[in-house]
Amino acid sequence: MKLLTNNPKFLNYQNKKIKIKYYETNYFEILKKTRDLVHKNYEILTHPLYGSIKPNETLYRSIVLQKSDSLSINSLSLISEAIDTFMKFKNNKETPLWSEKIKEDFSVIDFDLITNAIGRINDI
Repeated sequence: MKLLTNNPKFLNYQNKKIKIKYYETNYFEILKKTRDLVHKNYEILTHPLYGSIKPNETLYRSIVLQKSDSLSINSLSLISEAIDTFMKFKNNKETPLWSEKIKEDFSVIDFDLITNAIGRINDI
């Protein structure tokens, strides 16, 4: 499995089943990198728009994928819709300039949601 993330909380995360690809970039770039991997036969295991935070409100996005033998039409549809949704929200309102405390809160939320999802994936 592979984890694409821009969340610095994952810099020290250890999991033998996950290869972490950390990028010092924005939310939208993580979506685009995910799309690029889907085109290379990766399947999305965690929803790109998980949680109840609007895509134009948070800074961090982490997505778990796994290599597949063929193009996943479901993953392609999922990432395309996520990109469209992100653009819709971004066009309505830019991401605020959050304080460091709020950035930390968003980082913790992303980290907790994804590590819980990884735990569930590993149990399958």
